[in-house]
Amino acid sequence: MGGDALLVTGSALAVLGVVMLRWSWGRPRRATLPNLAGWASLAAAVICGAAAAGAWGIAFASLWAMGAACALLAWAGLTAAPPATSARRASDRRAGMLPQGDEPLRLGGRALTFLLVAVLSMAASIAIALGVRWIALLCGAGEGNASVLALFAAPLAWTILAYALLMTASRKRQFAMIACSLLAALPPILTGVMA
Repeated sequence: MGGDALLVTGSALAVLGVVMLRWSWGRPRRATLPNLAGWASLAAAVICGAAAAGAWGIAFASLWAMGAACALLAWAGLTAAPPATSARRASDRRAGMLPQGDEPLRLGGRALTFLLVAVLSMAASIAIALGVRWIALLCGAGEGNASVLALFAAPLAWTILAYALLMTASRKRQFAMIACSLLAALPPILTGVMA
């Protein structure tokens, strides 16, 4: 019976957290305290769900949070004012894919961005996954568990790294991010814990 009360509390905290974050983000100025309260409410919802029913409880509380977010977004979409029409004609190009007029194609820069984001960040995410596996083995995890952690870390690291690379305008910072990520594979390579 106590688990049911915790599940209800976790679900209510999840909805409350989403509502608080939506209210906070809708304000004209950044509000740190309501942001922290919203995130704390979501964290408390996860804790209540985990205490009540483990992973199933976390999933149950998360469904309530996602449902509340979906309802709030639907309401915002339905009540939003239509966009103001502009007298200026919109550009024919989509998302800066093609240059207009006599702008240069910048094929070299585009190819380098692709190599950084797709190829090198994949290699760096594999390096991070190897580092995660090595750390898990050092902490006493079994071979299977360490490998599963590495398999979980690789796509997650690739997603985060690709996003960070695309949001960084400086090539030096992009290469620095790749280099730092590749260093994560150095300890397992030096200690011989690769297999």
